[in-house]
Amino acid sequence: MNTYNEKEIIALLQDPTRQKEAFECIVNEYSEQLYWQIRRMVLSHEDANDLLQNTFIKAWTNLEYFRAEAKMSTWLYRIALNECLTFLNKQRATNQLSIDDADADMVNKLESDTYFNGDETQILFQKALLTLPEKQRIVFN
Repeated sequence: MNTYNEKEIIALLQDPTRQKEAFECIVNEYSEQLYWQIRRMVLSHEDANDLLQNTFIKAWTNLEYFRAEAKMSTWLYRIALNECLTFLNKQRATNQLSIDDADADMVNKLESDTYFNGDETQILFQKALLTLPEKQRIVFN
């Protein structure tokens, strides 16, 4: 399959013999977009990769619940958002940090991340986002 056609992919998902092929197309189509959406929320490359993988695992194991009432991307973004929220809540609970300390920890992760190649303006922008309450930050992202 050379080009992504959502209707064709959804039809292939219904065929057990071609389901893996169709899901591979979905992964190829949405991996980068989902990675960057997740990365804006968790900031760490390693965490974003883990959450991306968890998103696709959850999507694969729950394919029978995808009703095609919305686009595949909408469904995947919702799974990714839920994975991020769960991760951030667990991280905050595990570290037992106040919200301010957790945000400071995220800024430190961002500044020390070898995969972050943003300029000073991007770092300042990300720091400003971290000053927002979590719900506002999610909406902004």
